[in-house]
Amino acid sequence: MLTTTKTMRAAVITAPGQLETRELPLPEAGPGQVRIKVVATGVCGTDLHLLRGHFHAVLPLVPGHEIAGIIDQVGPGVRGFKEGDPVALDPVVSCGSCHYCQKGLRQHCEHYQALGVTTAGGFAEYVVAPATNAYTVGPLPLEVAAFAEPLGCVAWGILRLRPEPASKALLFGAGPIGLLLLQALLASGASSVTVVDPISERLELARSLGANRTLQTSPEVIPQLRDLEPYGFDIVSEATGRTEVVQEMPNLTARGGKMLIFGVSPEEASVSFSPYQIYHHDLTVVGSFSLNATVPMALEWLSSKRVQVESLITHRLPIEGLHQALDYKNHPGMAGAQKVLIKPDLL
Repeated sequence: MLTTTKTMRAAVITAPGQLETRELPLPEAGPGQVRIKVVATGVCGTDLHLLRGHFHAVLPLVPGHEIAGIIDQVGPGVRGFKEGDPVALDPVVSCGSCHYCQKGLRQHCEHYQALGVTTAGGFAEYVVAPATNAYTVGPLPLEVAAFAEPLGCVAWGILRLRPEPASKALLFGAGPIGLLLLQALLASGASSVTVVDPISERLELARSLGANRTLQTSPEVIPQLRDLEPYGFDIVSEATGRTEVVQEMPNLTARGGKMLIFGVSPEEASVSFSPYQIYHHDLTVVGSFSLNATVPMALEWLSSKRVQVESLITHRLPIEGLHQALDYKNHPGMAGAQKVLIKPDLL
C-alpha cells in the first residue's frame, strides 16, 4: 500500500489571510511515527483563526486538525499498527514530562504541539503523526471518525462539567460543536436540553438530534427562558464565544447549578459577574480547553451512535476548496454550511 509518489497536494497558509494549494514533498514516517493517507479532515473555526494569524500561528502552515484516514507507512519502532489500518488522530502532541503533563493535563503541555496548529496537519493528501496519537476506528466510516477530535473536545467538557442525572440543561449555540454538545449532554444524563440559536434551520436540526425545546435568538429570549424555568437551569452552557451570552449565564443558572464556558471568545474580551451571586447561589463556573486523551470516549459515542454526526455534514470539498469553507458566508454555494469536510481524493 506504500505510495510511490514523491509529492503531495496540500493547503498552506503562507501569511495572514493568504492560503495557497501547493505541491509539497511527501513526508516520511520517522521512528515512532505513522503516515496517514488522509480521507477526511473537518474544517473548524480554529482554522479560520490561524488563517488570520491568530493563536500565535507560525507560518507557513498546513492547517487541519480533525483528521481521519488510512495508515500508509509505519515508522521504525512502531507496534500495534499496520499499513491499511483506518485511524482517527488526536492532534495534541505533548512531551509527557513537564509540570502539566505530569498532572494529566496534556493539552496544557509546556512544550505543546498540535497537528494542524503548530505542525503540518490534515488539509493535505498525507500527514505524519506520532503513533501514540492514532486510534484505530474499525468499521466506523472515516467521515464519521473525522469527528473524533471535536467530539473529544466536547467529551473533555463533559468530564469537566460532570452533569448530574436528570439535569435540565440550557445550551446557547447550534453550530456543529453545539450540536455535538447537545447530544453529549443527553448521553451523559441530562433529562432535557433547551437550545437557543439565531438560525431556524439549525434549531430544526437540534430538534432532530434530541433537543426538547428550541428558541430563536431575539430580544425576548432571556425573559422567555426565565418563564420556561423560573428556578433556572441546572446546567447552562454555551458554544458561541459571545460575551453577551456568557454575561447572562449566571442569571439563568439554578442555585447549585453549573455553567460551562465552551466557546472561544476573543482573548481581550471580558464579562462582569457578581461574586456575591456566584457565592450566594452556589454556582460552579467550568472552563474547558481542547481535548485531553478523550478521543477513545468520542469514538465510543460515535460507534454506539449515542452521538450522530452524519446530518451535520453539509459540504465535502477538495483541498482546493478550503478557501470556500473558511469564507463560507461569502460563497453562495456554501449557504447553510454546518460541518465541512475536506477530502483530498475529490478533484
